[in-house]
Amino acid sequence: MYIMEKKSAPELNQKMYGISSTYFLIDLHNDRELFYALTYDEIVSTESWLCFSGIALNRIMDGDLKEAWNVINSIPEGNSEKTIILKFLKIGLTVVHPEITFRQFVDQLNTLKNLSQPLITVMLTAGRPFLLNGFNDFSRIGVLLPKHREQFLGYIKYMYDESLCPHIYNLCLAEYYYQINRLVDAEMLVGTSLKKFNAQGEQRITFAALYLQAKILLANGKTVKSESFVQDIRKLTGETGRVEFSYNIDAMEVLFFLYEGKMGQVSEWLKKGAPDEFADFNMLDLYRYMIKMRCYIATRKYAAVIALVERLRPLVIAGRRHMDLCELDLLLAMSLYSAKKENEAFEALDRALKIARRHDYLRLVADEAEPMLRLLIPYIKQREETPFLMKLVEMTRDMAIHHPLYMKIPLEEGESFTQMELDVLTLMEHGKSKEEIAEYFFISVNTVKYHIKNIYAKLGAKSANQAVWNAKVLGVI
Repeated sequence: MYIMEKKSAPELNQKMYGISSTYFLIDLHNDRELFYALTYDEIVSTESWLCFSGIALNRIMDGDLKEAWNVINSIPEGNSEKTIILKFLKIGLTVVHPEITFRQFVDQLNTLKNLSQPLITVMLTAGRPFLLNGFNDFSRIGVLLPKHREQFLGYIKYMYDESLCPHIYNLCLAEYYYQINRLVDAEMLVGTSLKKFNAQGEQRITFAALYLQAKILLANGKTVKSESFVQDIRKLTGETGRVEFSYNIDAMEVLFFLYEGKMGQVSEWLKKGAPDEFADFNMLDLYRYMIKMRCYIATRKYAAVIALVERLRPLVIAGRRHMDLCELDLLLAMSLYSAKKENEAFEALDRALKIARRHDYLRLVADEAEPMLRLLIPYIKQREETPFLMKLVEMTRDMAIHHPLYMKIPLEEGESFTQMELDVLTLMEHGKSKEEIAEYFFISVNTVKYHIKNIYAKLGAKSANQAVWNAKVLGVI
């Protein structure tokens, strides 16, 4: 039996000094019991101030946001020589706390500005792909970026190296342009910034930029070959990236597998690589949970999607994570619709589209391709046709056409076709009518209709063309 060796406050404090280069958030979470075992008196008496960060950040990752605030507020003011250290510590932890508003975030940056000191160790991406949607969800400020460039540049320099500020701004703007479907503008900004991040050795931001570049390629109808693209990402993010991002890069590769229809690899990741939300729950795994829910949908595990959505919902609401909340309800709606619960699916879609319309999350909806299109069409018929919804249909239809294999639902385990059904499918592929098929086998047209009904049910099809297409996609014929 493995027993974790207890470490002193100074030892853990020393670990925290290297958090941005050798000691990552995932390592911090693995050591959380060591930090939780520390007492307030131990930290203060040994002046191991960074241990407050270790405890607070772990509380945030555990989703215990109230306790994280208690830790932050317990940081002492300090005497004269330590005042500045403790002040920066408190500002840094306040900035990354998910519950702060954008106004509070700006207030903290203004405090840094008055102190004339940057806080360059803040990791707003928190190991996930998006810059605007990291620890704090500031994706809703995207609309302000083009109008207030200089103001945002002034803020960014208190979180990142000043030479990177214009490129950080461009990447944030690219994420906004991507969501509103200005793909050419987004691609130009990402391409230019990516070279700078790579040259500067900024692995975290390189990862965010590469991921966005892949999403832009998919939105433009291009095929992203998972093996080669992910290999490039691993190479560009280097050894540091391998340690810090491996779990997210693996999940990103699974997303590409879903677009490519590689359900074997998807199932393998579900068995061996996906995070276990019922074991070691970690809000740092939010991106991986989102990918896992898509895998659940593709493998018809709808109850698992519903359970995970409801576990995450209160945490993303508390953290004002609008984009994540929208994504949760989109995945929930697709799952419920596939489970034949139309009314509940439409209610979930109502909530998601309300957020999407308010914050211009167009691509968040459209990137779900055919599964979303199958949901949007009956939804519009029941609700009403609006310019916003028709724009979403147009974008989603384009994705469905360019990526027909996305989340293509495989046959149930043990579900197979009889030889007669395979023969009927082959004749349907050749354009034969029901009457012609009946003549082939000396059977009645009603018997042919019976076989076709079974074929449609197994393939999730409503027409002969769709049945033939689905059969080809799934390798049945």
